Amino acid sequence: MKSVLPVNIIKMSGAGNTFALVDARKNSSWEAVEKDLGMSRSRFAQMICDKVLGISTDGLLFIQNGSQGFDFDWDFYNSDGSTAEMCGNAARCAARFCYETLRSSESATIKFKTGAGLVVAQVFGDDRIRVRMPEARLLNENLELKTRSSSTEKFVLVNTGVPHLVQKIHEIKDVANLKEMAREVRSHPDLMPAGANVTFYVEDGPGKIKAVTYERGVEDYTLACGTGAVAAALVYAKERAQREVEVQMPGGLLHVSFIDGDPHPLMMGDAVFVGEFKYNLEVVR
Repeated sequence: MKSVLPVNIIKMSGAGNTFALVDARKNSSWEAVEKDLGMSRSRFAQMICDKVLGISTDGLLFIQNGSQGFDFDWDFYNSDGSTAEMCGNAARCAARFCYETLRSSESATIKFKTGAGLVVAQVFGDDRIRVRMPEARLLNENLELKTRSSSTEKFVLVNTGVPHLVQKIHEIKDVANLKEMAREVRSHPDLMPAGANVTFYVEDGPGKIKAVTYERGVEDYTLACGTGAVAAALVYAKERAQREVEVQMPGGLLHVSFIDGDPHPLMMGDAVFVGEFKYNLEVVR
């Protein structure tokens, strides 16, 4: 290998939702590289997240110096190069990354400035991170969307930092047959220009649900989605009058808590380091 991009790319997983993280603070190696790269961050994200020539992640997160009193700012990209305001699993990964490698104090509480506003994460150890999510809002509890197959699908439209169409189904295995429908409604004309993620869930006992999210920007089901877990938990909690909800996603278990008088849910889950990578400049060029 002749030469490598002089930037450390860290791969992390939050309940199976994977991310590449880059230290993009001032005076970092990325700051110098970005000037000469001749490539937008969006295009760089597509390359790094690629399943063949990249490290196969669901998104790429640049960690930047904090502004306006925040500890860190972030710049988040989906694997297709599109941006996203917020990602709960990425927030947990970012918190552990910043706490263990970039921290300037001993505080285990980290404040991020995101496209959805303030996100506060607390590192507990044992790979567990709790995130105070953006305000969770029920926008439409009975949204009907007409599909090309002439059927009308009913959803609850929720915003948990990003929009989610939430639908209760009978069995979680049914998501395999619902994928094409999810792909269609994700960019339904009634939801444009932003579109929405699509989250399906089933009840799995008192205070427990199983959920799967079709994520815009990834354009497929992911092993976990933090904002999707919160969205499904919010719909379930309202229906069943629950304050604590366990959300089992394909990649892992997330715990969502709702506090009276506070519109910001708390989400707890793991965040683990997968590896540290150097990128071959022959591929970049």
